[in-house]
Amino acid sequence: MASAQLRTRTEQSGRDTTSRAPALRSAIILNKNAKRVTERVRERILAATPDADVFFTETLEQARFVTRRVVDSGYGTVITGGGDGTVVNTIQDVLDRVEVSGRARPRFGVLRLGTGNAVADFLGARDYTTDLKAFENADVRRVDLLRIDGGQRTPFLGFGWDAFILNNYIRMKEAAERFAVTRALFKSAAGYLIAGVGKSVPELLVRRPRWKVRIINGNHMGFRLDHEGRVLERFAPGAVVYDGNARMVCAGTTPYYGFKFKILPFADRSPGMFHLRVVDMNPMAAVSRLHKAWKGKLRHHSLCDFQLAGCRLEFDEDMPFQIAGEGMGTRRSVDLTLDQPIECMYFPG
Repeated sequence: MASAQLRTRTEQSGRDTTSRAPALRSAIILNKNAKRVTERVRERILAATPDADVFFTETLEQARFVTRRVVDSGYGTVITGGGDGTVVNTIQDVLDRVEVSGRARPRFGVLRLGTGNAVADFLGARDYTTDLKAFENADVRRVDLLRIDGGQRTPFLGFGWDAFILNNYIRMKEAAERFAVTRALFKSAAGYLIAGVGKSVPELLVRRPRWKVRIINGNHMGFRLDHEGRVLERFAPGAVVYDGNARMVCAGTTPYYGFKFKILPFADRSPGMFHLRVVDMNPMAAVSRLHKAWKGKLRHHSLCDFQLAGCRLEFDEDMPFQIAGEGMGTRRSVDLTLDQPIECMYFPG
């Protein structure tokens, strides 16, 4: 049975933490097999959190078992870490169980234990031991989550170029695992740039992929923004906000992709709305402005920015798709809405 294989501090020490009020109890859920969750990291986490229950899972079955156990036991805080995909999947599993059980939503914490750390960056995460020692007194930040076709939740997603580059990056990172030097390189922003500029841009120049996209506003007022985030145009519910060419479409409630790449600078400007960006730039024009795009300062006539509370995207053909930095194949259409916000530990500055 899955529970018999779990390794928690309580099981290791024999200490009874069940006497604490459920709402005050904290659970840390981490994948023991994750590359950055080494034995040394696990020991440091246990030492930094004497009053938390720590769960190191080894399989997807175990992770789901722990999620059910944590939610049903009424833990007030759930902390996770790893790549953005792992973080988002853990939050998704917790919220799905909350809906079934009727329990209150816990507060979430995100440790800097992944490669891109887009969510961790947005929440001001520092060294994981520093944050673990301070999480009980951390500020709280409310974070909206996108919902895809009424199911999967995520703080960001993308179509087109970014998913294409991401797939190249993942393939190159896997190949780089064979050597220590290249392994370290592809866990940094430099590795992502190599995949993007060195491999993907030449391929994009040859293939010149371009799609037609039609974007229909949801059930609330929507806005088109200028490059400074000021409202240029208002859209009624159900109105078409964009109908034309696109090389990349991305959306999110957090500004970063990974490595603090601020591709969605207006994502957290208005609670209850997300930033949707349509890009139809020539690949070389994009490369020449990459430093500005990284800082959230990209300006170009073929860039369209929107603030929406929901929308439907329809493409003329299959388009590469990614959710929170995880390749998800291709899609022809998707409905985006906003889920109710979650409360997350926040370390400003």
